[in-house]
Amino acid sequence: MTHTEILNFRHACKIFDENKKISDEDFRAILEAGILAPSSTGLEQWDFLVIQNDEMKQKICNLCWKQPQITTSARLVVIMAKISELKNGSEYIAKMISRREDKSAEEREARVKFYDEFLNANFKNNDELLFGWSHAQCMFAAMTMMNEAASRGIDSCAIEGIDDRLELTRALGYEPNDRRVALVLPFGYRVNPQPKKLRRAFDDVVKVIK
Repeated sequence: MTHTEILNFRHACKIFDENKKISDEDFRAILEAGILAPSSTGLEQWDFLVIQNDEMKQKICNLCWKQPQITTSARLVVIMAKISELKNGSEYIAKMISRREDKSAEEREARVKFYDEFLNANFKNNDELLFGWSHAQCMFAAMTMMNEAASRGIDSCAIEGIDDRLELTRALGYEPNDRRVALVLPFGYRVNPQPKKLRRAFDDVVKVIK
């Protein structure tokens, strides 16, 4: 597919064919695409939870307005937004900087200083502010995965309709001050035909400032 064909193929699939499975090869490629997604300051503010347990799938479904695409999906991913690891002086940030072997010790030290100043200026170690920033980065990862899936003829549906994000976070074994559910992302093959794609007109969306 061309990129435009991928964008036209992708839609919010509301129910999947439970008899059609996604191969390990295709699913691995989808996850790897998410890993390659862009992120603010290159901190990759996400973790991907692959949910294979049927009981957990049902629990997630119950906390997401009982949306059937969760339990009918062939593969289910929950994208977690990091919080605690993005705070000043964290081991995670130090690890992300240290992997840059192409940089000198002085350059890596300067990067540490940059992060300290950036995080202090924008988030001040505030969990809610950090979650908002982290959540936005998780959307890049989700979109990249959905497009990779579409390129392979696989459907998806990004789900943010969550009854209680904090309850779902704890159900998955995390504390909300550590990381939180950003969104639930099921994959599979559509049962029903794709509806007509509706978008605003080009001139309604695009404004040129001269």
